[in-house]
Amino acid sequence: MQAIPANPDIIFYNANLYRPGMPEASALAVHNGHILAIGSDDDILSLAGPDTRKIDGRGQLLLPGLTDSHVHMSTYAARKLQVSLDECHTLDAALARIRESVSKYPPGTWVFGGGWDKNRWDIDGFPTKHHLDDISNQHFIALQSKDWHSLWVNTLTLQACGISDLSVNPDGGVIYRMPDTNEPSGILQENACKMVLQNIPPMTHEAIEPALMETFAEYHRYGVTAVHSVETPYDFACYSRLFNERRLGLRVFWYFPDQYLEGAEAQQFSVPAGNHFLKICGVKMFSDGALGSQTADMLAPYDGLDHTGVEAMSIDELEYKIRLAIEQKWSCAIHAIGDRANRRVLSVFEQFASASHALDLRHRIEHAQLLSPEDIDRFAANRIAASVQPIHLAGDIPTIRRYWQGQRERYAYAFNSLIKSGARLIYGSDTPIESFDPWRAIYTALQRKEGCRPEEASFYPEEKVSLEQSLDAYTSESAWVVKEENLLGKLEVGYCADLCLLDRDLTEEADEALLDVRVDYTVSDGKIVYQRLD
Repeated sequence: MQAIPANPDIIFYNANLYRPGMPEASALAVHNGHILAIGSDDDILSLAGPDTRKIDGRGQLLLPGLTDSHVHMSTYAARKLQVSLDECHTLDAALARIRESVSKYPPGTWVFGGGWDKNRWDIDGFPTKHHLDDISNQHFIALQSKDWHSLWVNTLTLQACGISDLSVNPDGGVIYRMPDTNEPSGILQENACKMVLQNIPPMTHEAIEPALMETFAEYHRYGVTAVHSVETPYDFACYSRLFNERRLGLRVFWYFPDQYLEGAEAQQFSVPAGNHFLKICGVKMFSDGALGSQTADMLAPYDGLDHTGVEAMSIDELEYKIRLAIEQKWSCAIHAIGDRANRRVLSVFEQFASASHALDLRHRIEHAQLLSPEDIDRFAANRIAASVQPIHLAGDIPTIRRYWQGQRERYAYAFNSLIKSGARLIYGSDTPIESFDPWRAIYTALQRKEGCRPEEASFYPEEKVSLEQSLDAYTSESAWVVKEENLLGKLEVGYCADLCLLDRDLTEEADEALLDVRVDYTVSDGKIVYQRLD
């Protein structure tokens, strides 16, 4: 080994370094935030100085730090301070939780939160405003569904936001009505939700910061060192403040909402040039809704229903917004869940493929949950990344079987088909909609079992993927899509020292080990940010 004139800050040795296609190595040295050297134990340990921290990997797997490629991190942090209905498996349980929360707020204030899932409740259709009116007619109650595509509100909230019998559905949105009347039921979907959400005062940065700091630590316990954030300018301002104070605990690669493409608004977001910790990567758009609310845009009606979902953005608007983004040299991240939504987005991306490639833009489709088989090859052909959330599948299997029956369910979460076609997959969690535990997500991608239960049969096992493909989706592929492939996502000399050491070597164990794996160390930017002590 060539002499290296630096004493490492940290050395990991006696480990299995995850380096697909690279020479085997068992040790790695970290200095000044970067990987200084990789090699044998003897070679790397010989570099140690008096202050070098030496960590015995005990034959366990050493990985690049993981990237969660689709999160709403500030919302997850805020939900710690709001009404959380994620664990309410019945309507009665949800109402009890709401009643308890409302009792803590003075009359005349907003009670906000979410996480409810009517697909888990033994009810027909959606809950109504009357359920909430029975709890309070003196509070403004607004509760997002688990998938965020429906909003459940009480009568006082409807009145305050000017939603009445005379209100018409906004473009790309639905105001649910009571049977045989025009009276709003208390359920709003897609763009109709904005009629309420825009009236809810945001949480102050001072209020949310402690919850964010706690969230950074939670991610570190799972080996996650970076996220792709699809959030608002308010959230970005909070990250910027923490970054400037050197308290931003995760690398944040941010996509801003498409309404800020217009005029001078897109120019208000800025970060220091050459910064790899907080970076603006593109623009987020919505083309449809979600499976859970039955608003995903479908080629054929949902089984048992008489509609095909919601087209949240018309084809003309998609073309306009994507053209505008490309003119401003932004990559696009477009939400598409239904098979029709994915087809529409792919078609518009194809129109602008030449211009996108010339600018090295790295577009992505968020979710890509249901595809027509003839559309699968279009991802790779047009260099479109599929930004998928395997953990959604673990919970969605019953809903898929209910609403996407027959031949079309075969291509729900078609991960292996996408990889075989040459498409890039990147993995995320969609937190707070689902847990950001990457190991359960990988288990789902490998085994495709409802609820991550080993005893369940695999859902279309031909779509299983490998451990290596999944690790790449959390590391090198996620780095590529935000143009960080030369600094992040791999264990290579000169790369940023974002690492995680597991408590075992997953490459030598059965897939079920993913359900029990724990992280022993997480290193971010060359510093140990988590060490398991139990």
